[in-house]
Amino acid sequence: MTRTVWFLLLLCLAAVVRADGVAWSELSAEERKVVGLSEKQWEKLPEEKQARLQRGARRWLRMTPAERRLAKKNLKIWKKMTPQEREYIRRKFQEFKQLPPEKKAELRRLKKWFDDLPPERKKRILRRWRKARDKDAFLEKGLEKVR
Repeated sequence: MTRTVWFLLLLCLAAVVRADGVAWSELSAEERKVVGLSEKQWEKLPEEKQARLQRGARRWLRMTPAERRLAKKNLKIWKKMTPQEREYIRRKFQEFKQLPPEKKAELRRLKKWFDDLPPERKKRILRRWRKARDKDAFLEKGLEKVR
């Protein structure tokens, strides 16, 4: 679960960086294959999306097979999330970027704690989080228990 959250947060970060258009001829053959579009489709995309897709293709090509499997799994999870859950993840990522280093370190420690939990316990926590109306309050209550 937390690996998923971190992956999703990184995806959000990729959307924040500066974007310039990318000509089809600037894509390598491998990048074109990963993107999976024709030249005509590519040229119709907004410049920001072209740049984002090229960055994503380059990142994909650098991944190991294990990293690719994890990325596919995480994307599947992202697609199953409700728009509200996605927005919550995006908002939390923006908040995380603004935190002081010591707070980020605490959150990373808590992430490791969560990663070390048995799979069934993680699933129970995730189910409860999804049902919670106030996600922030749910997380804060959970953080108090493990601090």
